[in-house]
Amino acid sequence: MSNKLQKTQGIAPKTTSKIDLSKINTSALSAGLSKLTIPRLFYQLVIFVMDGSGSMTYQGKTGKSKGEEMDISFREVMERLQSSKNKNCFDISLYAYANESINIMKQMPIKDLDLNKDYNPCNFITHYNSTKLSETMESVKVECNDYLRLNSEKNAQALIIVLSDGVVFDYDITLKKCKELKLNNKVTFASVFFESTAWQEGFDIDDLDDYKDSMKMLASDDTLFTSTLNPDEIRNHMIKSISTVSKINN
Repeated sequence: MSNKLQKTQGIAPKTTSKIDLSKINTSALSAGLSKLTIPRLFYQLVIFVMDGSGSMTYQGKTGKSKGEEMDISFREVMERLQSSKNKNCFDISLYAYANESINIMKQMPIKDLDLNKDYNPCNFITHYNSTKLSETMESVKVECNDYLRLNSEKNAQALIIVLSDGVVFDYDITLKKCKELKLNNKVTFASVFFESTAWQEGFDIDDLDDYKDSMKMLASDDTLFTSTLNPDEIRNHMIKSISTVSKINN
C-alpha cells in the first residue's frame, strides 16, 4: 500500500476539547434543577381525629393538660415525617371533636405543614361537655373516599388515627360508620385510649375495661390499638401505625 493511500485511510488525529463553563447559564440550570421533584412512591393520607372534650383540659401525666400533651405528640410525629426520605408521599388532615366537629387542618402535603401552629384540639372546640364522634366520622368518610377516588390509578391508601380519653356518647353509630369505611381494603383505623391520671366525674372506674374495649373495636386490629396515659407512648403508637400501614421505616 502506498504512503499516499495509507495517509488517506488512516485514523484521523485525535482532537481534545474542554467544556467552557463560562458559557453555561448556571442560573437557568439551577432554576431548572430546583423544580425537579422525586416521584411519589405512594399516596398516603393520614387523618388524625382528636378528642377535644372538657376532660382533655384535665392535667395529664406530664403536668400539662392532655390537650397540650396531644399537641406536642402530634407535632413531634409531624416533624419526624417531614424529615423522612418519603415525606413527599404523605398528606395530612386533622379533626377535633366533642359536641361539635371541627376540621382543624385541611388536607395538605406533610411538607407544607407549619409546626409552629397550635394543634391542641381543645383550643378549637367551643362546646365540649360531651364526646360525640359520628359527625366527624362522616366527614372523614367523605374525605377518604374522595382521596382514594382522586388517586385511584396510584398506590394510595388512608389511615385514620382516633384518640379519646373517655366514652364516645354516640358510639353505636360511630362504630357503624367505621365498619363501613373498613370495607374498603385501602382504609385502616388505629385508635388510642388516652387514660386519665384522675378519672373524670360521672364515670365509674369499674367500667374502664369496657371503655378500652370500645376504643379497641374502632381499630382495624389489636396491634393498631393502644391504651396509655403516657404521651410518649401515644407518639410511638402513631409512628408505628403510620410505618406499618405505609410499609416503610420512617
